[in-house]
Amino acid sequence: MPSIEPVEAWSYKNAALVAQTYTLAATSHGLATCMMEGFDTRRAKEILRVPDRYGVPLMVATGYEYEGGDGWLGETKRTPRLEMEEVFFGDTFGESLDLDESEQQSNDIKEEVS
Repeated sequence: MPSIEPVEAWSYKNAALVAQTYTLAATSHGLATCMMEGFDTRRAKEILRVPDRYGVPLMVATGYEYEGGDGWLGETKRTPRLEMEEVFFGDTFGESLDLDESEQQSNDIKEEVS
């Protein structure tokens, strides 16, 4: 049964989709972006003079990537990443994803349809 979400939840989800599209477009034009959340929304709205009836679900910093030179503090360290098995699952949460098996099933279905 469909559920009706509050307007704020719907708006924030749509703002996230717009931000994603914006970051992809900016990147295609040679700009670097960084989506941010977790900031003090009240202060951000105050500084940016955003009216009370609007929310600020996220911000996107945009600019040209730093090329190095004076003031550069050295190489950045790569942040830790989860293993693929910890992020991607099969049909059920926690069940390992077997891409070879999925591809074989897809081929079997194509053969049955032909």
